[in-house]
Amino acid sequence: MKATDSPKEISLETLRTHLNSYDSHVPEKIQGLEEIRLRTIPETLAQRKKDGKAFLEKAEVISLVEWKLKHGTYRPNLAKLVASNSVKDIREATESAFEAYEANNDEYAKSVTVLSKLKGIGPATASLLLSSYDPVKVPFFSDELFRYLHWEEAKNKGWDRKISYTAKEYKDLFSRVSDLRSRLERDSKTQVSVLDLEKAAYALGKSSTKFPLDAEDAEGDKALRPPSPKRRKRNTSPPKERPDDNFSRISECERKGLNGFPTYDKLGFELDKEYIIKHTSGRPRPLGKRALERLQQKGEDRKRKAEILGLPKEKADRITYETIWDDRVAKDLGIAFHTVGMEEYEEWQNRGFKANPEDFENISKEEDDRLNELQAGCALRKGSKHR
Repeated sequence: MKATDSPKEISLETLRTHLNSYDSHVPEKIQGLEEIRLRTIPETLAQRKKDGKAFLEKAEVISLVEWKLKHGTYRPNLAKLVASNSVKDIREATESAFEAYEANNDEYAKSVTVLSKLKGIGPATASLLLSSYDPVKVPFFSDELFRYLHWEEAKNKGWDRKISYTAKEYKDLFSRVSDLRSRLERDSKTQVSVLDLEKAAYALGKSSTKFPLDAEDAEGDKALRPPSPKRRKRNTSPPKERPDDNFSRISECERKGLNGFPTYDKLGFELDKEYIIKHTSGRPRPLGKRALERLQQKGEDRKRKAEILGLPKEKADRITYETIWDDRVAKDLGIAFHTVGMEEYEEWQNRGFKANPEDFENISKEEDDRLNELQAGCALRKGSKHR
């Protein structure tokens, strides 16, 4: 690593150079989870805090853990452990942890301890949950950030440094992050968030070398330890590529069944197995009266959406426009595209958002491709309002 990139010498300008390259290192298939982790959940927590009490739902914790695993090394046993926590336990633990942190930010370790009582949650994952509550001051205990801040030009001291993922290591990480933020803010007179440091470290690490396989997240699960050399030797052949089409995902849902592990589409959104199994099994059903009524209602909703956005009525007759509108509302509200329905449009209007008709014209090919990818199979996603 260049001396100018080191924690002791890096400038805000250099940091931003690495920060700007972050997106190029993030796998395209987890962009949906990336949006949930960096924007949707932090904004949801901020709103809950304003409303009185902040907490995380079980589905939100599972999404954060899924992001963590797909962002780094995937370990399915961890996801299974976290999913075994009850909705009540997750709500109570996260609410208690956020309250403790709010009472005294310096006692962040207490919040990490509270969160670590949940099954499958250790210091690293706990820091991710707490960082979602305060993404400015609380760092996520990531491999890249830890190794970057402890960097030394020696074997096993750089990007290959071993990490034990203990509370003690996180405390040290927290201190080093605070020191680096303070220096950068003092030198540049500009606020620097821990998320900026996390992203820059991730870009630096990924562009430098491949990381070794750690025993990370053996957080309460011995099965997560690295396999024995004999086992590792047998598993050296690369896994077969799985096609990222909707038909393969539907088959996967049907094969796993209602009680199986979650299935995700290529954007990282969890699929609604109950809906898929119910509506894709057996013989096709004829278009009945209820279905026709739903189609009619969709037409009425489209007209109302155009009215809320301040668009000409003739636009409401074109279904293709609706995808662009839904995407705009999703971005403004900070929610996933497939969760946008009429209620969200009403909320968008009530919160004072405005749209210019020209915003929905002359869409580039790249933007059109992105919208088509968002729309494809969105009715199959959990929590979808596109049915």
